[in-house]
Amino acid sequence: MSGMSRTGRGRGRARAEIAVVQVLEKRLGALPVVAEFGRRLRIAEIVDELAPVRPLAWITHGEVIEALVANRLTAPAPMLRVHEWAAAMAVEEAYGIEPHLLNDDRIARALDAVAPQLDEITGSVGAAAISEFGVDAARLHWDMSAPRSADRSSGGERPPPPSCRSKAVKLRAV
Repeated sequence: MSGMSRTGRGRGRARAEIAVVQVLEKRLGALPVVAEFGRRLRIAEIVDELAPVRPLAWITHGEVIEALVANRLTAPAPMLRVHEWAAAMAVEEAYGIEPHLLNDDRIARALDAVAPQLDEITGSVGAAAISEFGVDAARLHWDMSAPRSADRSSGGERPPPPSCRSKAVKLRAV
C-alpha cells in the first residue's frame, strides 16, 4: 500500500516534500558600480605592482585597498568595523574577498605598505583614469599642497605637526 493514505485517497499523487532553504540577504547599493570603476582604473593591479605582498598572504594589498575605497564610497566605516561592512554588503560576491579577511590589522598592513608609494600609486591611477575615460589632461589641475588644519585658539590655519604631514593630491577638472 505504498503511496496511499489510510483513507485510500491520494493514490497516484506525488507526496509533498519540505525543503529548507537558507536565505542570505546582503546589500548591494552602489557596490557593483564602484567595483567596476575600481577594475577599470586598475587600482588593485597598480597597488600590487608597486607594493607587492608576500606569496603566503590570503589577499593582496591591492585587494585590501580596493575594498577600502569601496567602503569609503558606499558606507564609510571605521577601520575596526570594515569587516562588518563587508559582511553586510555583497563584498565577497563583488570582490571575491571573505569579509573576515578585511580586519583592522590587515588594513593597517596594507596602508603601511602603500604609504611610501602613495605618489606613484596616485599618479598611476590618475593616468589610468585619463586613459580609460578619455579625460582631456589639459583640463586637469594637480593640487599637491600640504593639508592644513584650523588652529582654533588663534582662529587661523596652521600646518599639521610633522608626524601627520602628507601631500594632499586633488585632481580637479577646470
